[in-house]
Amino acid sequence: MTGVWGTRLGRAAAVFGLMMALVAPAAAQAPQKSQDSLTPPPVVDPKTVETTPVTPAPATFSADEVTLTPVPVLTISGSSSWEDAYDKLVEAVRKADGEVKRLGLVRAGDVFVMYNTSDDRGFDYEVQMPFSGTTTQKPAEPMKLGGSFAGKVLRFVHTGSFGDMDNTYEQIANYLDEKNVEQNDLYIERYRTDLLSASPEALEIEILVPLP
Repeated sequence: MTGVWGTRLGRAAAVFGLMMALVAPAAAQAPQKSQDSLTPPPVVDPKTVETTPVTPAPATFSADEVTLTPVPVLTISGSSSWEDAYDKLVEAVRKADGEVKRLGLVRAGDVFVMYNTSDDRGFDYEVQMPFSGTTTQKPAEPMKLGGSFAGKVLRFVHTGSFGDMDNTYEQIANYLDEKNVEQNDLYIERYRTDLLSASPEALEIEILVPLP
């Protein structure tokens, strides 16, 4: 029995060895065939590049020189903190408008605001309302009749919000420094839009800097 089982086991071992010898090369070649069967990905055309228009740079900040001629005005003076500046100016214009009508005069032209002195806390101002006509009456205190500023000025323009005027004044200061323009801290604003009817976000204001 031992010889028979030994012979069969030997044959079985030989057959198994032969089968493994045949399978091994095929198994070794299988990954190579798998790699050879891979195909490159399709070439995709690039998409059209989308472009965004570039906003042009703002125009160079500049001014023009003009000569102001005096006109008759009713003047009201006052002081204000910077926080209350807009409300104070509107209130002063409203009082001046009412006084012009009371005196039998006619409002004629854009309102001027002169800034005499200022510091971090606030400023002193004069609101000047141009008028036409004559009167024998005296305006109520502290208002008075007189003439507007006369002489050469540099004219700058601010368009937009009253609250953004600090940016414009900073540009003006830089401009004056670059041009070596001497200035005595007197600024005049001429309101092309009416403070009594316009929105504080949509104003057109000429900032006038008197020249020596």
